[in-house]
Amino acid sequence: MKKLVMITIGVLMLMQSVSAAGLSASVGAFGGIGMPVAQDDQSQGMVFGLRGSIEALGMITLEPHMTFLKYGDPDLDGVIDNPPGAKVNGFGIDARLGSLKGPGLSPFFFFGVGIYKTKNDDLQYDESGVGLSGGLGVEVGVAPSLGLELRGRFDVIGTDGGGSKKAALITAGVNYHFGL
Repeated sequence: MKKLVMITIGVLMLMQSVSAAGLSASVGAFGGIGMPVAQDDQSQGMVFGLRGSIEALGMITLEPHMTFLKYGDPDLDGVIDNPPGAKVNGFGIDARLGSLKGPGLSPFFFFGVGIYKTKNDDLQYDESGVGLSGGLGVEVGVAPSLGLELRGRFDVIGTDGGGSKKAALITAGVNYHFGL
């Protein structure tokens, strides 16, 4: 928890300096549901995270993010003691195409790359891998510096055996914008 607080303070300080340099930046938090795709060993769970953004080139915004997903327990027929769902922590960066300049509606799409750690203590499963992500979203500016967003995201995380774990995430969040 201490590490998360320190990272959050660092990001806020960086965003304030970016804003002072005349660039557009934001910080935000989000939460929602995560649904495994083609995985029988997981069920729908909860996701939350933090995101920052820095406008790089007009309509392109870079978004570093931290995502924490806890899958629900699977319902495996014939298994007496169903294992609990895994935890997936992701740290990555997305490129968002589309920007928000004050109040109004701003649709966007994004793609990115990240490092994901999947862990299930009961099954003694602990694996990290590189993943790709992409999706669509819309942000509604409700005030000059405040936006509410809805986002659909699809993650594909590589595994050691050459396969992948896939998830669809639906999140809602709030963003505070600097330097608009």
